[in-house]
Amino acid sequence: MRYQSELSTDGWGRQIENPLNETKYLVKTSASKPEKFSPKIKVLFEDKEEYYFINIVDGINKTTDEKGFLLLDDFKTKNEDGNAEILKDKLYKSPQEAFQWGFYKISDVVENDFNIYLENKKKEIRAIQKLPRKIIRDFINACNSSDESNILKHLDEQIIFEKRKNWKTIFEVEGISKFKEYLSSSEQELCGKDFKIRSSWNFNLPNVTIGVKYFPSSVDKGSKFNLKYEQMTITLDNNKIVGIIYEI
Repeated sequence: MRYQSELSTDGWGRQIENPLNETKYLVKTSASKPEKFSPKIKVLFEDKEEYYFINIVDGINKTTDEKGFLLLDDFKTKNEDGNAEILKDKLYKSPQEAFQWGFYKISDVVENDFNIYLENKKKEIRAIQKLPRKIIRDFINACNSSDESNILKHLDEQIIFEKRKNWKTIFEVEGISKFKEYLSSSEQELCGKDFKIRSSWNFNLPNVTIGVKYFPSSVDKGSKFNLKYEQMTITLDNNKIVGIIYEI
């Protein structure tokens, strides 16, 4: 508090404001507001977004009259009506504590849902790959049996066959008639080899890459060290083989 005359001046000759004319402001501390949390949590299942919710409601311990907060046993919907079952494991002292425990409890729900998601994805992939696998297996079996009619029935009229060695094209034919001529020639290397398709299939539809192994006719077939490994990339369109890259 300053004590001075109304006529007092500062060092520059300016009149000093009378403290009686000063406006006083009273800062009042506001009552604490309850903590609010968004109940919505986004979880990524690979590139797919899934949403979960932590629903918190007021609660009271009827035995002790202690007030607090409870979690609803519903993590899949934003339950604004609070009509779901209550998790009775604990009365939380604050919304923050309830939220933290809800976040922890959600992890089990998310893990279970993610496992279901992966299983469904596997089923979808198997369904997508089922027919291409059958077409390719039938084609390889027909090659092993030197069954020309069954080889050709899987091919598109505009089939392109390419043979590569060390990533370089060493032979190529286009069209089913030219490919048929190749099968009948002494240079053909597809028929009668008893190819075994290896377990790893690489799908990048419409392209499917498979590894094949076989025993050359001139070696001892009793030793696995005599196996020869090759690769085919088969291109499909409308359930027909439109391209074959055979890497020897």
